[in-house]
Amino acid sequence: MKPAQFEAHEPTTVEEAVSLLESLDDRAVLAGGQSMVPMLRFRLAVPETIIDINRVEGLDRFEEDDGSLRLGALVRHADVEHSDLIAEKYGSFADAAPLVADPQIRNRGT
Repeated sequence: MKPAQFEAHEPTTVEEAVSLLESLDDRAVLAGGQSMVPMLRFRLAVPETIIDINRVEGLDRFEEDDGSLRLGALVRHADVEHSDLIAEKYGSFADAAPLVADPQIRNRGT
């Protein structure tokens, strides 16, 4: 099945993405797409607008700050799986990462 028609936006900054989220009513955010794309195809989700955040710079980063781990919305499962920082300091998180789906999904999924 094909998805219903929708308007698409591809912001490149956090400010632009936030502005779109604030100004549009019936919208969905696309990050990795592993969940959203099948929902669109089977029309389980039928938003008027898709905001694809994959081009927003900086959302693919993670960092430790004051003992807390901060993950951007575009950090891929594979990034977590292969991170020395996460392996050293967040063991259970690192242990779970390779158990998420298969390598193709981990390389794309957020």
